[in-house]
Amino acid sequence: MSLDRGGRVFGRVIGSAVGGMLGATLVACSRHATVSECTDLLDRYVELLVHEQDPRAPDTEIARQKSLTREKAEKDIAFASCPNEVSAKGARCAMSAASVDEFEKCLE
Repeated sequence: MSLDRGGRVFGRVIGSAVGGMLGATLVACSRHATVSECTDLLDRYVELLVHEQDPRAPDTEIARQKSLTREKAEKDIAFASCPNEVSAKGARCAMSAASVDEFEKCLE
C-alpha cells in the first residue's frame, strides 16, 4: 500500500494552510497547534488515508504507514512550520474529521 498521496498531500495541505491559516490566525488571535498536536494531526491524516484506500487495513499496516510518514515529516519544511502556522481550532477540526476531504478543509 502506498501513501504517496499522504506524503505529498499532507505537506501541501500544511503548506497551503500556511497562507490561509496564518491570515485567519492573525485575525482570530487564537493559539497555534503544539508540536504534539501536529504529530497527532499527521497520524490522523495517515489513518484516514489508509482507511480510504483499504477500509479493512490491519492496525499493523496503519502503524507502519504512520512510522514511514513521520520519518518523511521530520525532513519536511512545511510540516516543521505546523506549530507556527496551524491554529488550534483548525487542528481540533481536523482531528474530528471523518474523511481526508474533511480533514483538508479544516486546514484550508
